[in-house]
Amino acid sequence: MGLTMVLGHLLAALLFLAARSRADFTNAFDDITSGSNVVLSWDAVQSQYYPLCITAQVIDKNGDGVSANAYRVNVTTGASGTSYTWAGAPYPLRRIAGGLYQLELRPMSWSGSEVPLLAKSPFFSISDPKNAAQSAGSAGQTAPADSESSGPAISKPVAIGLGVAIGLPSVVGMLVVGWCLRKRQRKAAMEKRRLKRSEFVIS
Repeated sequence: MGLTMVLGHLLAALLFLAARSRADFTNAFDDITSGSNVVLSWDAVQSQYYPLCITAQVIDKNGDGVSANAYRVNVTTGASGTSYTWAGAPYPLRRIAGGLYQLELRPMSWSGSEVPLLAKSPFFSISDPKNAAQSAGSAGQTAPADSESSGPAISKPVAIGLGVAIGLPSVVGMLVVGWCLRKRQRKAAMEKRRLKRSEFVIS
């Protein structure tokens, strides 16, 4: 076996071990809204890397579709253990509509030439809470029960006024008709009594 082949196998083994030794973020990065508190968690790392530094970056794609700007800042520089609460995400970065965010976990101080990357999140987005609330409200809207009615709405005072205007003449008319019928009945009764008297006298 040649020296080149041996070195190749050693390099592959080192890369494999390095990949296996790196931790990963274990929390989800879905549905994050601006200003929310995100509990970050990651696989355990060796204590030699403490204290830990979490770095956040955002990539702002320009309108030309070719170039982009990247902003990078430390979220915390004194984390330890396997979790940290990111308060007011994406603070201290600002929220950029359509921006791609990413987090990295590294040692805060390192004596070597290259600071090892302990964990790296996938790219994720941070939405505006107002837009999220509007979307939820639109999904929860229901049609009113009388939405099929196409007639004009009538207020309660107007309805009462119409009822009085229509009902009062009707009542008056019924009273007049009743009075007329009663008068006719009385007249017929008087005529009937008069006829009886006449028949009595003739007999």
